[in-house]
Amino acid sequence: MAASTRTLQIQKKDIARLDRILALLASDQPGERAAAALKAIAFLKKHELTWLDVLEGRAVPRGNVRPHRLDSSDDDLKAAESRLRQMRAHNDALERQIKRLKTTIETLQEPK
Repeated sequence: MAASTRTLQIQKKDIARLDRILALLASDQPGERAAAALKAIAFLKKHELTWLDVLEGRAVPRGNVRPHRLDSSDDDLKAAESRLRQMRAHNDALERQIKRLKTTIETLQEPK
């Protein structure tokens, strides 16, 4: 089978592990990011994968499960957008509260 059409069967727990490793690439800690990158490369070597295999969805869980494709109508995307709107509204409310508290503090600090 040609490299571009092959499907690689790996265990679901291994896919979950790679997901956790890749999540660490967003860490604020440079050392943690570097360690995650090294672990991701080691994972690929252990499973005889390439990044292209992963990106094109050829590394699939055992059991004939089709890889998940993310598109603009995906429920996960809608949920993330909803959560983002909620967080923005919460942030706006907090900014208004801070403004009121600053005004109150200024009022209390005025000489009588």
